[in-house]
Amino acid sequence: MDDAFAAAVHAFLRDLVTHAIATPAYAVDMTRILSLFERIHPETLGLIRTACAAAGGSPRSATPIAAAWRSFHIAARLLDDVEDNDVIHWQQGNNAAARTINLGTGFISLANLALLQTENGFSAEQYLNLSRRFHQIMLVMAEGQHLDLLPRGVRTLETYWLHIQNKSGAFFGLAVEAGAHCGGAASQETLACYDKFGYNLVVALQLINDLNGFFQENAHSDLASGKRTLPFFFITEFAPPSVRRNFQSLWRQAAYSQDARRQIRQIARDHGADAYMLAEITRLHVMAHHSLKANDDPEGHLIGCLQRWLTIPDDLLAR
Repeated sequence: MDDAFAAAVHAFLRDLVTHAIATPAYAVDMTRILSLFERIHPETLGLIRTACAAAGGSPRSATPIAAAWRSFHIAARLLDDVEDNDVIHWQQGNNAAARTINLGTGFISLANLALLQTENGFSAEQYLNLSRRFHQIMLVMAEGQHLDLLPRGVRTLETYWLHIQNKSGAFFGLAVEAGAHCGGAASQETLACYDKFGYNLVVALQLINDLNGFFQENAHSDLASGKRTLPFFFITEFAPPSVRRNFQSLWRQAAYSQDARRQIRQIARDHGADAYMLAEITRLHVMAHHSLKANDDPEGHLIGCLQRWLTIPDDLLAR
């Protein structure tokens, strides 16, 4: 069902591109990017559809909002990758970064056009409130990316938490809130409950991804790629100085040494990084569950997302 809804959302966006963009070459490139993203996490769009249904609405009514959210998501991803010097997935050749920036700008405009399609189902006040929320959250995400770009960047446990809260938690909280808005949720108190659910769900999911990436030895290992996530910052802040020095030395070898990666994981387990992460995932799971009142999710659709999304592999639970 998520795949079908995602396909409908992308068809909606392709139709907007066709009618809004006069230059064929630009329309073709925008459509190409849409096609690439259609295969990326369709379940995230399903979260908007599910929130709409939980609030009592027809999933079809969530299509324009989901299209706006997806378009902002694409824009943020493109611009982030430019800032990270990683545009090869989207453009190649001369001026690849500049062309990617221009596509990102186009998707921001496309998101606003999609938001305008909601006006027939909302009052002027509802539309303005929803539009304001989208743009507020985009600024929060920009703050998170700015933190990445500062000279010291994300260097501590505190700044890493801010990073995932601003870049993932806030945007997915918006997804659930916007879906509920489509379903008829009107009061600010109720909408805030949906926002908290999405926020806690996705921050917990990010921690599970960090747990998998750090503690599992596979082609996507964060240790092999040098990606610093929550376990890294936990050890560099809370382990004794001698352990931290050994950990940093091993970290410099991790890209090419499986034995170094094995020792890093053992240090992290010995000093409680995995236990800390499991405790935080549990805390966020509980907070997401309790953020919704009974009448916010009468059929249990959103609570079902917690069970489906927040699954930890058994081998990571064994110490």
